Amino acid sequence: MKLFKTLLLTIALAAVSTSASAFETLAFHCDSDTIRINELLRDPQLKEMNRSERVAHFARRMIGCPSNLRSEILESDSMVFTLNVHSFNPLSLISTCIALAQAYETSSAPGWRDYADRYESVMYKSGKARGFLSRFLYASDWIADNIFRNNVNDATLRIDQLNIRKKEKSIDYISRHREAIKALSDSTTYERLRMLEMGFRNHQIPYISNGDLTNPKRFKQLAKDGDIFFLLAPDNDLDSREMGILTWEGDKLMIIHVSPTSEKVEMEALPFEAYVKRNIKRIKGARIIRVE
Repeated sequence: MKLFKTLLLTIALAAVSTSASAFETLAFHCDSDTIRINELLRDPQLKEMNRSERVAHFARRMIGCPSNLRSEILESDSMVFTLNVHSFNPLSLISTCIALAQAYETSSAPGWRDYADRYESVMYKSGKARGFLSRFLYASDWIADNIFRNNVNDATLRIDQLNIRKKEKSIDYISRHREAIKALSDSTTYERLRMLEMGFRNHQIPYISNGDLTNPKRFKQLAKDGDIFFLLAPDNDLDSREMGILTWEGDKLMIIHVSPTSEKVEMEALPFEAYVKRNIKRIKGARIIRVE
Protein backbone atom coordinates (compact mmCIF):
# COMPACT_ATOMS: atom_id res chain seq x y z
CA MET A 1 0.00 0.00 0.00
CA LYS A 2 2.91 2.35 0.71
CA LEU A 3 4.16 1.93 -2.86
CA PHE A 4 0.66 2.52 -4.19
CA LYS A 5 0.36 5.77 -2.23
CA THR A 6 3.63 6.85 -3.82
CA LEU A 7 2.29 5.98 -7.25
CA LEU A 8 -0.81 8.04 -6.67
CA LEU A 9 1.40 11.09 -6.38
CA THR A 10 1.49 10.91 -10.17
CA ILE A 11 -2.28 10.92 -10.60
CA ALA A 12 -3.91 14.11 -11.86
CA LEU A 13 -7.14 15.13 -10.15
CA ALA A 14 -9.79 16.92 -12.16
CA ALA A 15 -10.71 20.43 -11.08
CA VAL A 16 -13.32 21.72 -13.51
CA SER A 17 -16.80 20.37 -14.12
CA THR A 18 -17.97 19.46 -17.60
CA SER A 19 -16.51 22.50 -19.38
CA ALA A 20 -14.79 25.70 -18.34
CA SER A 21 -16.88 27.54 -20.91
CA ALA A 22 -20.07 26.49 -19.12
CA PHE A 23 -19.48 28.47 -15.93
CA GLU A 24 -23.01 27.86 -14.67
CA THR A 25 -22.05 24.20 -14.08
CA LEU A 26 -18.65 24.93 -12.54
CA ALA A 27 -18.25 23.58 -9.01
CA PHE A 28 -15.94 25.12 -6.42
CA HIS A 29 -14.14 23.66 -3.44
CA CYS A 30 -15.41 26.48 -1.20
CA ASP A 31 -16.93 29.97 -1.38
CA SER A 32 -13.55 31.69 -1.30
CA ASP A 33 -12.08 30.03 -4.41
CA THR A 34 -12.94 32.89 -6.77
CA ILE A 35 -11.64 35.44 -4.27
CA ARG A 36 -8.35 33.59 -3.85
CA ILE A 37 -7.84 33.11 -7.59
CA ASN A 38 -8.49 36.79 -8.32
CA GLU A 39 -6.15 37.82 -5.53
CA LEU A 40 -3.39 35.55 -6.85
CA LEU A 41 -3.74 36.91 -10.39
CA ARG A 42 -3.67 40.56 -9.33
CA ASP A 43 -0.42 40.42 -7.38
CA PRO A 44 1.63 43.42 -8.62
CA GLN A 45 4.87 41.42 -8.37
CA LEU A 46 3.82 39.35 -11.40
CA LYS A 47 4.36 42.23 -13.83
CA GLU A 48 8.15 41.97 -13.75
CA MET A 49 8.29 38.17 -14.10
CA ASN A 50 8.37 35.87 -17.12
CA ARG A 51 5.97 32.90 -17.29
CA SER A 52 8.39 30.39 -15.78
CA GLU A 53 9.14 32.72 -12.86
CA ARG A 54 5.40 33.13 -12.31
CA VAL A 55 5.01 29.36 -12.07
CA ALA A 56 7.58 29.33 -9.25
CA HIS A 57 5.93 32.35 -7.61
CA PHE A 58 2.52 30.70 -7.55
CA ALA A 59 4.05 27.48 -6.19
CA ARG A 60 5.42 29.47 -3.26
CA ARG A 61 1.96 30.85 -2.59
CA MET A 62 0.60 27.31 -2.24
CA ILE A 63 3.05 26.25 0.49
CA GLY A 64 1.12 24.93 3.48
CA CYS A 65 -1.95 23.77 1.53
CA PRO A 66 -2.97 20.17 2.37
CA SER A 67 -3.04 17.15 0.09
CA ASN A 68 -6.47 16.06 -1.17
CA LEU A 69 -5.23 12.82 -2.71
CA ARG A 70 -7.02 10.26 -0.59
CA SER A 71 -10.46 11.88 -0.37
CA GLU A 72 -10.73 12.67 -4.09
CA ILE A 73 -9.15 9.54 -5.59
CA LEU A 74 -9.01 6.54 -3.29
CA GLU A 75 -12.30 7.06 -1.48
CA SER A 76 -14.48 8.56 -4.21
CA ASP A 77 -16.56 6.56 -6.64
CA SER A 78 -18.30 9.57 -8.21
CA MET A 79 -15.75 12.09 -9.46
CA VAL A 80 -17.17 15.61 -9.18
CA PHE A 81 -14.92 18.03 -11.02
CA THR A 82 -14.27 20.91 -8.69
CA LEU A 83 -12.19 24.05 -9.03
CA ASN A 84 -9.90 23.98 -6.01
CA VAL A 85 -6.96 26.22 -5.12
CA HIS A 86 -6.87 25.22 -1.47
CA SER A 87 -5.72 21.58 -1.56
CA PHE A 88 -3.71 19.60 -4.09
CA ASN A 89 -2.16 16.41 -5.31
CA PRO A 90 1.26 16.63 -7.00
CA LEU A 91 0.05 17.00 -10.58
CA SER A 92 -2.82 19.35 -9.74
CA LEU A 93 -0.31 21.60 -7.93
CA ILE A 94 1.84 21.78 -11.06
CA SER A 95 -1.15 22.33 -13.34
CA THR A 96 -2.59 25.02 -11.07
CA CYS A 97 0.63 27.02 -11.14
CA ILE A 98 0.92 26.72 -14.94
CA ALA A 99 -2.74 27.69 -15.43
CA LEU A 100 -2.36 30.74 -13.18
CA ALA A 101 0.75 31.82 -15.09
CA GLN A 102 -1.09 31.44 -18.40
CA ALA A 103 -4.24 33.14 -17.13
CA TYR A 104 -2.24 36.19 -16.06
CA GLU A 105 -1.37 36.81 -19.72
CA THR A 106 -4.93 36.56 -21.07
CA SER A 107 -6.05 40.13 -20.32
CA SER A 108 -5.17 43.34 -18.50
CA ALA A 109 -7.43 42.27 -15.63
CA PRO A 110 -7.38 38.46 -15.46
CA GLY A 111 -9.78 36.67 -13.15
CA TRP A 112 -11.07 33.29 -12.11
CA ARG A 113 -12.83 32.64 -15.43
CA ASP A 114 -9.51 32.97 -17.27
CA TYR A 115 -7.93 30.60 -14.78
CA ALA A 116 -10.76 28.04 -15.07
CA ASP A 117 -10.36 27.97 -18.85
CA ARG A 118 -6.58 27.50 -18.67
CA TYR A 119 -6.80 24.91 -15.89
CA GLU A 120 -9.12 22.68 -17.88
CA SER A 121 -6.70 22.96 -20.81
CA VAL A 122 -3.73 21.82 -18.72
CA MET A 123 -5.40 19.23 -16.49
CA TYR A 124 -7.50 17.24 -18.95
CA LYS A 125 -6.79 15.21 -22.05
CA SER A 126 -7.30 17.36 -25.13
CA GLY A 127 -8.17 20.18 -22.73
CA LYS A 128 -11.68 18.88 -21.99
CA ALA A 129 -13.11 17.42 -18.79
CA ARG A 130 -15.27 14.44 -19.74
CA GLY A 131 -15.08 12.12 -16.75
CA PHE A 132 -12.64 9.96 -14.82
CA LEU A 133 -10.52 8.87 -17.77
CA SER A 134 -10.20 12.38 -19.18
CA ARG A 135 -7.82 13.07 -16.32
CA PHE A 136 -4.16 12.11 -16.61
CA LEU A 137 -3.36 8.94 -14.71
CA TYR A 138 0.34 8.96 -15.58
CA ALA A 139 2.88 11.76 -15.80
CA SER A 140 3.93 10.60 -19.28
CA ASP A 141 0.36 11.08 -20.51
CA TRP A 142 0.18 14.61 -19.05
CA ILE A 143 3.54 15.54 -20.59
CA ALA A 144 2.73 14.23 -24.07
CA ASP A 145 -0.71 15.86 -24.21
CA ASN A 146 0.45 19.25 -22.96
CA ILE A 147 3.46 19.29 -25.27
CA PHE A 148 1.15 18.55 -28.22
CA ARG A 149 -1.06 21.50 -27.27
CA ASN A 150 1.91 23.84 -26.65
CA ASN A 151 1.28 24.29 -22.93
CA VAL A 152 4.78 23.06 -22.07
CA ASN A 153 7.93 21.76 -23.72
CA ASP A 154 10.28 18.94 -22.78
CA ALA A 155 13.54 20.59 -21.80
CA THR A 156 15.19 17.23 -21.05
CA LEU A 157 16.44 16.77 -24.61
CA ARG A 158 17.24 20.46 -25.07
CA ILE A 159 19.63 20.94 -22.18
CA ASP A 160 23.13 20.72 -23.59
CA GLN A 161 26.19 19.22 -21.89
CA LEU A 162 24.26 16.68 -19.81
CA ASN A 163 24.13 12.89 -19.90
CA ILE A 164 20.68 12.29 -21.42
CA ARG A 165 19.44 8.70 -21.53
CA LYS A 166 16.24 6.89 -22.43
CA LYS A 167 14.40 4.25 -20.45
CA GLU A 168 11.87 1.86 -21.99
CA LYS A 169 8.89 0.96 -19.82
CA SER A 170 5.49 -0.64 -20.21
CA ILE A 171 3.33 1.41 -17.85
CA ASP A 172 0.34 -0.38 -16.31
CA TYR A 173 0.74 0.02 -12.55
CA ILE A 174 -2.73 1.47 -11.95
CA SER A 175 -4.67 -1.41 -13.52
CA ARG A 176 -2.59 -3.80 -11.44
CA HIS A 177 -3.95 -2.07 -8.31
CA ARG A 178 -7.57 -1.72 -9.36
CA GLU A 179 -8.90 -2.53 -5.91
CA ALA A 180 -7.44 0.65 -4.38
CA ILE A 181 -9.54 3.07 -6.48
CA LYS A 182 -13.33 2.92 -6.16
CA ALA A 183 -13.90 4.44 -9.59
CA LEU A 184 -12.23 1.40 -11.17
CA SER A 185 -14.80 -0.97 -9.68
CA ASP A 186 -16.85 -0.12 -12.77
CA SER A 187 -15.87 -2.71 -15.38
CA THR A 188 -16.29 -0.37 -18.35
CA THR A 189 -14.02 2.26 -16.80
CA TYR A 190 -11.47 -0.39 -15.90
CA GLU A 191 -11.37 -1.84 -19.41
CA ARG A 192 -10.98 1.62 -20.92
CA LEU A 193 -8.07 2.21 -18.56
CA ARG A 194 -6.42 -0.99 -19.73
CA MET A 195 -6.79 0.15 -23.33
CA LEU A 196 -5.21 3.48 -22.43
CA GLU A 197 -2.27 1.70 -20.82
CA MET A 198 -1.66 -0.26 -24.00
CA GLY A 199 -0.49 3.01 -25.51
CA PHE A 200 2.36 3.02 -23.01
CA ARG A 201 3.81 -0.36 -23.87
CA ASN A 202 7.53 -0.04 -24.61
CA HIS A 203 7.25 3.67 -23.85
CA GLN A 204 10.53 5.59 -24.26
CA ILE A 205 11.20 8.08 -21.45
CA PRO A 206 14.13 10.54 -21.81
CA TYR A 207 15.81 11.48 -18.55
CA ILE A 208 18.79 13.25 -17.01
CA SER A 209 21.04 10.85 -15.12
CA ASN A 210 21.40 10.89 -11.35
CA GLY A 211 25.07 11.71 -11.81
CA ASP A 212 24.19 15.02 -13.46
CA LEU A 213 21.41 15.73 -10.96
CA THR A 214 23.59 15.25 -7.88
CA ASN A 215 26.61 17.12 -9.26
CA PRO A 216 26.17 20.83 -8.34
CA LYS A 217 28.28 21.80 -11.36
CA ARG A 218 26.03 20.04 -13.87
CA PHE A 219 22.22 20.31 -13.98
CA LYS A 220 22.05 22.94 -11.23
CA GLN A 221 23.97 25.42 -13.39
CA LEU A 222 21.36 25.07 -16.16
CA ALA A 223 18.15 24.93 -14.11
CA LYS A 224 15.61 27.76 -14.27
CA ASP A 225 13.15 29.15 -11.77
CA GLY A 226 9.85 27.37 -12.41
CA ASP A 227 11.31 24.22 -13.97
CA ILE A 228 8.99 21.24 -13.46
CA PHE A 229 10.64 17.97 -12.49
CA PHE A 230 9.47 14.36 -12.69
CA LEU A 231 11.65 11.88 -10.81
CA LEU A 232 11.69 8.49 -12.54
CA ALA A 233 10.64 5.43 -10.58
CA PRO A 234 12.79 2.26 -10.71
CA ASP A 235 9.64 0.15 -11.27
CA ASN A 236 9.21 -1.11 -14.83
CA ASP A 237 5.43 -0.51 -14.79
CA LEU A 238 5.50 3.05 -13.37
CA ASP A 239 6.93 6.20 -14.94
CA SER A 240 7.38 8.89 -12.26
CA ARG A 241 7.60 8.51 -8.51
CA GLU A 242 7.65 12.18 -7.46
CA MET A 243 7.15 15.55 -9.13
CA GLY A 244 7.18 19.21 -8.28
CA ILE A 245 8.46 22.67 -9.14
CA LEU A 246 12.02 23.95 -8.80
CA THR A 247 12.76 27.42 -7.48
CA TRP A 248 15.86 29.36 -6.56
CA GLU A 249 16.44 30.39 -2.93
CA GLY A 250 19.56 32.50 -3.25
CA ASP A 251 22.13 30.11 -4.72
CA LYS A 252 20.17 27.01 -3.67
CA LEU A 253 17.91 25.12 -6.09
CA MET A 254 14.93 24.06 -4.00
CA ILE A 255 11.89 21.78 -4.40
CA ILE A 256 8.24 22.75 -3.90
CA HIS A 257 5.96 19.71 -3.98
CA VAL A 258 3.18 17.85 -2.21
CA SER A 259 5.26 16.07 0.39
CA PRO A 260 4.50 12.32 0.68
CA THR A 261 5.40 12.45 4.37
CA SER A 262 3.62 15.58 5.64
CA GLU A 263 0.83 15.34 3.02
CA LYS A 264 0.90 19.07 2.32
CA VAL A 265 2.64 21.47 -0.05
CA GLU A 266 6.17 22.10 1.21
CA MET A 267 9.51 23.50 0.22
CA GLU A 268 11.92 20.68 0.97
CA ALA A 269 14.65 21.46 3.50
CA LEU A 270 17.28 19.88 1.25
CA PRO A 271 18.32 21.46 -2.07
CA PHE A 272 17.36 19.49 -5.18
CA GLU A 273 20.72 17.79 -5.74
CA ALA A 274 20.94 16.76 -2.07
CA TYR A 275 17.34 15.47 -2.11
CA VAL A 276 18.08 13.28 -5.13
CA LYS A 277 21.27 12.01 -3.50
CA ARG A 278 19.46 11.13 -0.28
CA ASN A 279 16.82 9.18 -2.23
CA ILE A 280 19.18 7.79 -4.86
CA LYS A 281 17.99 4.18 -4.45
CA ARG A 282 14.43 5.02 -5.48
CA ILE A 283 15.17 7.61 -8.18
CA LYS A 284 16.42 6.73 -11.65
CA GLY A 285 16.94 10.23 -13.04
CA ALA A 286 14.63 13.15 -13.83
CA ARG A 287 12.65 14.60 -16.68
CA ILE A 288 12.52 18.43 -16.86
CA ILE A 289 9.54 20.28 -18.34
CA ARG A 290 9.32 24.03 -19.00
CA VAL A 291 6.53 26.49 -19.82
CA GLU A 292 8.59 28.83 -22.01
